[in-house]
Amino acid sequence: MNPFAATMQSGQIATLFLVLIRCTGFVFTAPIYGHRTVPSPVKAGLIAVLSITLASGASVAADAQPMLLAAPVELAIGVGLGLTMAAGFAVVDAASRLLSIQMGLSLGAVFDPVGGEASTPFEPLFAVMAGLLFLALNLHQEIVRILAESFTALPIGGALPFGLFGAFASLIAIALELAVKVAMPLALVLLLVELAVALISRAIPQVNVFFLGLPLKILVGIALVAVALPSLLNGISGVFSTLIEGTGRAMTALSPVASHAP
Repeated sequence: MNPFAATMQSGQIATLFLVLIRCTGFVFTAPIYGHRTVPSPVKAGLIAVLSITLASGASVAADAQPMLLAAPVELAIGVGLGLTMAAGFAVVDAASRLLSIQMGLSLGAVFDPVGGEASTPFEPLFAVMAGLLFLALNLHQEIVRILAESFTALPIGGALPFGLFGAFASLIAIALELAVKVAMPLALVLLLVELAVALISRAIPQVNVFFLGLPLKILVGIALVAVALPSLLNGISGVFSTLIEGTGRAMTALSPVASHAP
């Protein structure tokens, strides 16, 4: 008997298909893997490798739904996992935008071909730092581990886990709060610089506030980022860790009793 044909029985095709759907939603939204600069053939190959590797260990829900109903649920779970992991980069981008506005760099925003929108020089810098830190800490492997664990914690064919998406939203809110806390001290210092320039212009009306304040804020901002770089990297690392660890805990808390596929 053909061994390949033997593995295509007992619901193995349906299992592989649902695993493929979840992996597709994850890869296209996860950080690094789902970036717009990654070629589509590379993403397709990664999806195929993940699906074949993880299908053997995937659990099937005891009350599994028909495949047509289960497919959208699996896609939603994969997209939810990917977007939650990618939220770390989104909040870092928000922090860099806050600093750029305080420094006045938003006045000179230019089109970023990678991001597809206008950005200041600080935003790509923070994005590159976050990406390098993500790879240096092997978090690209950690998020794949989270995906693998999801097939045990959230068996395929189960109902839509609304509680998990609520946990995702809470984690993203916590990550955004952490990012604001990281950027806020620098933003407050820049605000004090702006207030000092305003007081100088009040005391000496002949001083041109625009030509004095803007270069001063940029110089102070660059110096602050250079001095606070270790703290910024620790803060970004904390954001990533919060998202990954929180996602793992949320899946464990919502894990139902599952039966393995025959």
